[in-house]
Amino acid sequence: MAAIRTLLQLAVILQLVAARLRRNQDRADEQALAAEGVASARAAAAAALGAIPSRSPPPSAISGTIYVGTPPQEFQVAFDTGSGNIVLPDKTCTSMPCMSKRQYDKLLSAVSREASNETDPEDVKLLFGSGELSGGARSDKVCLGQEMLCAQTSFVSATSMSDMPFALVPYDGIVGLGMPGVSVSKEYNFMGNLVDARELEKDRFSVWLANEADMEDSEITFGSIPQARVGSDILWLPLSSTTTGLWQVDMSDVTVNLVRLGLCGDTGCQAAFDTGTGVIAGPANVIDGITAALNVAEDCSNYFELPTLGFEMGGVTMNIEKGEYVKKTLEGCYPQFVTLDTPSSTGPMLLLGTPFLTRYVTIYDRVFLRMGLAFAAHKKESTGETTEAAAKRLMGRMSIGKTPEPDASVE
Repeated sequence: MAAIRTLLQLAVILQLVAARLRRNQDRADEQALAAEGVASARAAAAAALGAIPSRSPPPSAISGTIYVGTPPQEFQVAFDTGSGNIVLPDKTCTSMPCMSKRQYDKLLSAVSREASNETDPEDVKLLFGSGELSGGARSDKVCLGQEMLCAQTSFVSATSMSDMPFALVPYDGIVGLGMPGVSVSKEYNFMGNLVDARELEKDRFSVWLANEADMEDSEITFGSIPQARVGSDILWLPLSSTTTGLWQVDMSDVTVNLVRLGLCGDTGCQAAFDTGTGVIAGPANVIDGITAALNVAEDCSNYFELPTLGFEMGGVTMNIEKGEYVKKTLEGCYPQFVTLDTPSSTGPMLLLGTPFLTRYVTIYDRVFLRMGLAFAAHKKESTGETTEAAAKRLMGRMSIGKTPEPDASVE
């Protein structure tokens, strides 16, 4: 189980998940399209990766411990940048998935109270990938450590959960770290509540995902940047939308060996950074173009000759390598991509999940409404290079083809 390492740093462990939480109510068109897209992507990932066991390395999420109520009740949760609500199983839930999880008991907390969901506080319904849950709206003290980093926060106390996918997930609940646009209301947005309570040094958090060679837990750092995990300058990119609630930026194109594939057209694509997605998901024409250009052999016969895959944002190409975008097992090689066709008012949307997040530290800055990207420092590189040499080779190199206008800053 993960534990608090410092006041501002929460160590987390990798867990298995192929779903996400989203709000089930009417929103503005752009917000509804984005939320539907992320939910569809995770459901598609679960279906595609789970349909054939031999080809189903499951997606991963980061999880850790939160403490709810006074005295505190402990829960193991997944931290999800693609959703904006906290969900916990309620003591009164009799669904089979609830029975195997720690359950929230409002009667055990001196500061628990009823919260409004803008309609009926006793009837909140949420979609979670291919499943659903319902419950009541509660408000209680939520902490990232025992009496550390705490804020009174509204959340969904689930009284009913569908068997799928909740019977399969190894954690108790979800902590959404998305922007307020994917929260039921402001009171449900945990990060916003932490800032209002003056619990954070700065209104930001960072994600560093460990790889297999690290032999340690992944980390979320709240309020600061984990300098020891950062192996390059930080590229800052403005959010392309502040209404969808997703952490998304403009992306001009996708590259293979630094050659632009021209998959995003003249208007470009959108890239959303999503800890709840274990793959890279996008429209069929984009994903099909990527997989055709990579041409990964199922029997791994060309594994060692596979090219770099890049995502061009702000005029900088962020490359990942075969070890990130291919799952290599004794049974074969499995590209970590899922097709997703969802209309978007801001261009085709790609969800950059575990393959990208393992290679780059992601910094979610709510103060300046921007994303920070930096090369992730790991214990060793698969190529034997130093972190500095690998960063120089993979991050920020010029691509070949039509040059987009840059819109980024580097610190």
